[in-house]
Amino acid sequence: MIVHICCSVDSWYFLSRLAENLAQTRLSERLIAYFYNPNIHPRGEYLARLADAKRSCDRLGIEFCEGEYDLDAFVCAARGLEDEAEKGARCAACFDLRLERAAKFALERGETRFTTTLLQSPKKDFAQLRASAGAIAARHGLEFVFADFRSGGGTQTAFALARQRGAYFQDYCGCLWGLSKQRSAQGRFAAELSSPVDRGAETSADRRFFAARDRALAEAGGEEIRLYKRKIMSWRLLSGFLRDQNGVLVSKIARNSASFHAAKAHLVTCKKSGVWRFEKQAGFVILRDVLNGYDPREFLELENYDITPIFVVNYEPFGAVACEIKSIFFEETLLAF
Repeated sequence: MIVHICCSVDSWYFLSRLAENLAQTRLSERLIAYFYNPNIHPRGEYLARLADAKRSCDRLGIEFCEGEYDLDAFVCAARGLEDEAEKGARCAACFDLRLERAAKFALERGETRFTTTLLQSPKKDFAQLRASAGAIAARHGLEFVFADFRSGGGTQTAFALARQRGAYFQDYCGCLWGLSKQRSAQGRFAAELSSPVDRGAETSADRRFFAARDRALAEAGGEEIRLYKRKIMSWRLLSGFLRDQNGVLVSKIARNSASFHAAKAHLVTCKKSGVWRFEKQAGFVILRDVLNGYDPREFLELENYDITPIFVVNYEPFGAVACEIKSIFFEETLLAF
């Protein structure tokens, strides 16, 4: 049987119960997990959930297959439904897309039955899933296995098992429109929908993926590791400048630099050559040449998420300088060992 996998949190209990039921009724049937979720945004978040879902299937001894991450397909399916509420028409279109692909995968593998761990999620509507899966199954001559493992305390048991197994608990369903609406209702900035200006800089979603991936690799080597969530302060640059008496200096503002304004501030030489700090102000100016490719905060021996404003310049500022940084503050969720 093909089991479409949405996330590890729902997978642990659903797959375990499904395997138990099959052992009692269809001893020859095995489970094949299929992870197809192009709705998850951004890609770093997708990869984090993929890594953790694969981990759960590996530990349960279930074959795991990954489908294509085709964000364009989801965007096309949801076109015109962007403003729909959760459990509305956009979710129905999302189910249609994912379950259609799961059904085609079943046909490719020569299987006649399929189901989905979406049935385990308390945030999903049974009626929508039944309607979508039923129509798709009939169209392809397949059987959709409807399994209600939520009833009788199943939801609470599933969450408890996922916590016991160290699953990564995501805090939004997946798609960018659902996330945007959820963060707006919470009065929070949707950090997952923005990226640092620096090309190649890691986002919080990327770091969640690295943690989930590295944990799985360490466990494959025999280590027992648990993940935990960590909240950090983060900033996104809106605008900024550094200006001496000759005009605006070409400068780069280091990531996580908090809002900062100092008119006609004087720079004081620091212990390190090519580094100055603002007199009576928390902030630094660094010559690019002295960094030698180091991150400015590493070079200054600051914490990685320190919010001290830092300007990186090509030439030494002349005389008093004026500067300004405008940035937006928010909290990011990371995973850590």
